[in-house]
Amino acid sequence: MNYEFIVKVGAVIASIGTILLVIFATVLLVFPITKSCDNGSKCIYISNALYPLNLMIAPIVLVIILLIIAGGIAMIRLGKWSLNREKLYGK
Repeated sequence: MNYEFIVKVGAVIASIGTILLVIFATVLLVFPITKSCDNGSKCIYISNALYPLNLMIAPIVLVIILLIIAGGIAMIRLGKWSLNREKLYGK
């Protein structure tokens, strides 16, 4: 199996996840979050970002981004582990 390809794909996936995390943090910092409460019972937090960007400001998006990064890192580690194992023990 081509483990070097798995390492490269993992690096690309982790890089994409990192770029998405930077975009998420930038949108979170640039556009303020407003708090809207109905008589103190239930509060809603709304981002003032433009339409496509305000969809990114949600906890599930952060979880997905972190899972993308973790998946890429796992692919890198698995690929390197397999390469080292193949070098030590052969095929």
